Amino acid sequence: MSYFDCYLIPVPTDKLNAYRSFSERIAKVYREYGAASVIDCILDARTADGTQFHAEGARSQVEDAQLRDFNAAAAAKEGETVILSWTEWPSKSSRDELLPRVLADPRVQPQDDEDMIFEGSRLVAGGFFKLLET
Repeated sequence: MSYFDCYLIPVPTDKLNAYRSFSERIAKVYREYGAASVIDCILDARTADGTQFHAEGARSQVEDAQLRDFNAAAAAKEGETVILSWTEWPSKSSRDELLPRVLADPRVQPQDDEDMIFEGSRLVAGGFFKLLET
């Protein structure tokens, strides 16, 4: 059964190109070691304020609806854009076996001439099992 490492990452908007280059570089390594896919999604700025919730009718049914958007969940600051990212592994056991090898590979380590792209301490992460795929 597939297993997913998932992340919410607040990235300074002026560093999105650097993030893309970084992610492309390390995604290749993850795939070499057996990850099924690496996906990065960028939050649509037109929906970032939570006003275009896809189920607006449901919101109106909840008294004092205080639904959180992705900016709030990622604690994004002014001038940051939220990235939703995940790595799909064939299984949790393969992830547990392969991830330490990926992380030990020098190609995923920061390069000497590379500036910090985002604050790692603010990254939100979790591991997920697939519940449903249609």
